[in-house]
Amino acid sequence: MKNILILFLLFISLSIFGQTRIDGDFAFQSDPAKKYSLYIPSAYQAGTPHRLMLALHPLNTNRWDAESWCDTLIVFAETNNLILACPDGGVDGAIDDPIDTAFTSVLLDSVAIWYDVDPEKTYAMGFSWGGKTVYTYGLNHIDRFRGFMPIGAAVNFSEVSSVIQNAVGKPYYLVHGGNDSPNVRFTPLLNGLNDNDAITNSMLMPGIGHTIDFPNRNQILTDAFIWLDSVNCAASTTPILEIEQVSQIAIFPNPVNSGNAFTFSIKGNLSGEAELVIFDQKGSKVFSKKEDLNIGNSNKLNVDLTKGIYFLSVSQNGRVVASEKLLVI
Repeated sequence: MKNILILFLLFISLSIFGQTRIDGDFAFQSDPAKKYSLYIPSAYQAGTPHRLMLALHPLNTNRWDAESWCDTLIVFAETNNLILACPDGGVDGAIDDPIDTAFTSVLLDSVAIWYDVDPEKTYAMGFSWGGKTVYTYGLNHIDRFRGFMPIGAAVNFSEVSSVIQNAVGKPYYLVHGGNDSPNVRFTPLLNGLNDNDAITNSMLMPGIGHTIDFPNRNQILTDAFIWLDSVNCAASTTPILEIEQVSQIAIFPNPVNSGNAFTFSIKGNLSGEAELVIFDQKGSKVFSKKEDLNIGNSNKLNVDLTKGIYFLSVSQNGRVVASEKLLVI
């Protein structure tokens, strides 16, 4: 509470001058001057719940701290009307030390006091060591966030293997360089997320090494964020189905590219004719057919769906017995 009060008083003093770019520090645990940087977009309006991005900086202290990382992301934040919160990793630059993760939690709580933050639209992004921390801190504080953007994450799968099951149902957009050890830092993480029922999208950039200064960076980050936000918004408008879950549906691939066929299999207590229905995110029925489904084996379905979130359900005798989310990209 004392730390939050100190931050609140600092916020009041800065707000008098109407600043939208704030660099501050306060005593926290063993650090007498724990730093942070904030950016408040020009379209911010008090009283309106606002989207927040936690942004975690890389390790290299010769270039990176909270202030320089915040500067790097200002165009991205302004373009997407995001409050940007950047904690500092201290003298060693490691943003995932225990003091740093504790400070990150206090900073997020404080920003939510100072500003009108929408807790349903709070996200996390980071590059390199910060990208690794998007995984480690994010998976250990999964309920704080509605989407994750690790960029060039300097991480091994073993660092998250014990908590990656927490990713279920959460959207992740991985941005990574094709020359940045993808067989270690990218593919195992993407596979692990998919294996644990996360919602994933990714960009593996050919010819790009371990850098945040890749061509068309702000547009790539914007595209990734728009996808995260759209998936999150779609998930918040899931159609309400009265489900008597006696069967389970597995869809592959999921996500599926728009216009492509996908397969699904059904396991559980189901026999005879059933109705197969696809709902869009508004709950409108976009496809239905009745057939004797091949229980336990693959069933192919070719439906021309536009990009978005859908729900594949199976009904018998007027009741939904199984339902699964389908993402079309």
